[in-house]
Order: sequence, then structure tokens, then C-alpha cells
Amino acid sequence: MSHCQDYTNKLYLRQIVYPWDDKITYYVTQDEVDAVLAKGNLPEVEINDYTFASNAPKIAILLTRDKHPNRQKADYSMPVSLIEAIKLSGGHPYFMVYEGVEEQLEEIKPDGILLPGGDFALPEQWCLDKAVHKLEEIRQQAYMVCLNYAKNKKIPLLGICAGMQMLAGFCGAKIEQVSNHRGKLKEFAHQITIKKETSLSKIIDKEIVGVNSNHSEAVSSSYLGDCIVSAFSDDNIVEAIEPKNSWNKFVIGIQSHPEYFVKQKDYFATKLFSSFIESSKS
Repeated sequence: MSHCQDYTNKLYLRQIVYPWDDKITYYVTQDEVDAVLAKGNLPEVEINDYTFASNAPKIAILLTRDKHPNRQKADYSMPVSLIEAIKLSGGHPYFMVYEGVEEQLEEIKPDGILLPGGDFALPEQWCLDKAVHKLEEIRQQAYMVCLNYAKNKKIPLLGICAGMQMLAGFCGAKIEQVSNHRGKLKEFAHQITIKKETSLSKIIDKEIVGVNSNHSEAVSSSYLGDCIVSAFSDDNIVEAIEPKNSWNKFVIGIQSHPEYFVKQKDYFATKLFSSFIESSKS
């Protein structure tokens, strides 16, 4: 009887364009993940369409969710813009599902963690208003494991959109609903002002930059906990935060989606991602 290594825990991201969208997304199905978990293994999610430098810092990133109309369960997914933003900035993304996050992190041993956005309810105790998104407790818990891991290991962390809100809540802030900040991802929606003497201001040499916008909730400026505001919009919505006593020189939350503009070499987007990746090399 021959013995060979079991590779059935490997899953490969493949391309899809969902019916409601016009951008490429990479995905694996929940059923594929469940099949690996049923064998007592943790999925190793990889991508074949890109090559990464052997010395590129490892960036652990939680997969997002998208529900294809032909499937009963939502797919684990990742927008191509985030993959490209990490690659073009010199990093190597390592994708994680929501089951067994701590074990996946221990296996990856990341140099940095990126918390992506997504439409899911934040922990109820953080919210000043009723949640507008569906509850995914397993996803909440996955983000919390990543936040605790980053803090305990003192590694860089970048939170984008809901990822920023999870970072803020982790630091004691509250979340409120906002209006007129949805619907513009591929173009600038408004400007933000970066506050002086913040970690973000040390990365971005400009005081005012343009950003896109696609969110219905934001960090409350009245309940910041142990966060400081490092950028705000023209209508005084919190657009960037960082912990008062940060565990690393790069722990930043951004409300917009700068990953859409890295490929276009936008100043704000490229400086932010390149600084994140550079900090992850330390």
C-alpha cells in the first residue's frame, strides 16, 4: 500500500464576474471549504494567476463573502483590486477562511494583516443604531481573532471600510449610521483632510486627498474610545483612525477603498499600501 501526501486541503481561487457587478472577483465556494473541514483539515486557499517574490512579506487577509444566485451558500471571495494592490506594493497575500482562523495564522506566521471591507453586521454592543447588514457572527469572530493576533504579535495592520470599523470597535469606539456615502468605488466621491501629527500624516505628505466611498456606517466622532481620528471628510465623517497607543508603527483604519486606485498609481493609495507592506518587512 503506497503512502502519499494528502493535498486535498488545497483550494485554488478562480475568477468570476457576479451578475450584479462588472469587476473580476476570485472565489471558492463554501461547499468546497466545508468538504475540506469535514476531513478534519483546514483549507489552504491559494491563487495561481499571480506570482510573488520569494522575499515578499506575508500578508494574511480574510476572504470576503459574495452570494451567487445559483448557489445556496455565499462564496468565499476576494476582489481582484485587493490582490493587485498587495502584489503591486510588494506583498504576498495569504487568504483565510473564517473557520480556524487562529490555526491558519499560526501556520502562515504573517508579517502583516489586512482586514477587508464587507457588508456584515458589527457587534451589537458597538453600534449606536440598529444594524443595517446581516449578522455573520463567525465573520465577526474571525476579525476579532486577527485583531488580537496582530496586537499580541505587534505586527502591522490595515483595516479597510468594515475592517476599519472592526479596528475602531476593538479599540472601544462606537459605530453610527451615515448617509450619502455609498455607491462610488471606481471614482473619487469626495475629499478627506488628514490631521497633522498622526501616523497617517507621516505617510501622506498632502493634507487633502480624494477618495472613493461606499459605506452606510462610520466611526462616531463622539465615541472614539482609545482611537484618534487621523482623517475626516468635508461633512465631518471619520475617514481614518489609529489607536492612541499603537502596538506597531503601522496600525491604521481607512474608511474608503484605496485598493481600487493602486494600479492607477494614485498618490494616496500607493503611498498607503507601500507603507503598509514596507512596515511588514521590519
